[in-house]
Amino acid sequence: LGHHIANDMIRDWVFPRSDKAKADGSLKFDSTPYDVAIIGDYNIGGDAWASRILLEEIGLRVVAQWSGDGTINEMLMTPNVKMNLIHCYRS
Repeated sequence: LGHHIANDMIRDWVFPRSDKAKADGSLKFDSTPYDVAIIGDYNIGGDAWASRILLEEIGLRVVAQWSGDGTINEMLMTPNVKMNLIHCYRS
């Protein structure tokens, strides 16, 4: 249940802040066609780091990686990426 509550808070609190910052010009984000976010991973075993390295080696720019190693700033950038990649053991 905690995981779902946390995701709801990101959707209801963080993403609206991102929309507001984008609208008022305070969101500093230079988009590229290769921006992706890795979401849904706690990175408990460090496997998200290996995935990130592989994605970057094939030319993608990983803008956000969360929730395991994510920062609030990365979460704010997530709505601006070209694709969200689900990286989760259970998914």
